[in-house]
Amino acid sequence: MTAMGKRPWDNATLAFWLAPLVSTIPLIPLFSLPSSPLFLGKLMGDPNHPFMWAHLGPWLAAMAVIFDGTLLGYFMALLMALPIYLYLKASGKTSVIRVLILFALAGICASQLVASMQGFRQPGLRDFAVSWSSPLLGCLCGLVSGAFFALFANRRFPATARGLVYSLPVAVLVACGSTLIWSAKVWRIP
Repeated sequence: MTAMGKRPWDNATLAFWLAPLVSTIPLIPLFSLPSSPLFLGKLMGDPNHPFMWAHLGPWLAAMAVIFDGTLLGYFMALLMALPIYLYLKASGKTSVIRVLILFALAGICASQLVASMQGFRQPGLRDFAVSWSSPLLGCLCGLVSGAFFALFANRRFPATARGLVYSLPVAVLVACGSTLIWSAKVWRIP
């Protein structure tokens, strides 16, 4: 059994809980910086979209990336990564390389799921979703998430910090989601 398999389950649970949020880190600069060719404001194709608002638009784009990416990460974690990880753990075959491969494959599958299910109406988003960049970024996000998991599954968190750490993704999702809802309501007001 590897070093990863000898650690308490609580550490892996906490790392697994945080990994989908961490997986969005590579996407944030790519989709929220106005100078990026993948800036969500440009890909939306609407000059009046909230992502195009001066000063606030890039922040809203980052929140959209974090919100959507984290929810997709949890979906893929529950659908694919967790069952395979539990199988590897039960068979004593967990290793950092296997975890990285598992998370990278989950990221690629997530990118392809979005490309096939979303049905983007915006040409810029649709072109990105069907391009080679989409699975490449999915793989990168999976590798970042897997590296985070492999690193933090072996860390000890103080008992006092556990509640805060467990609530972090929920707080981030609520903050991002409510801000996006607010911006959508303001955008729709005539």
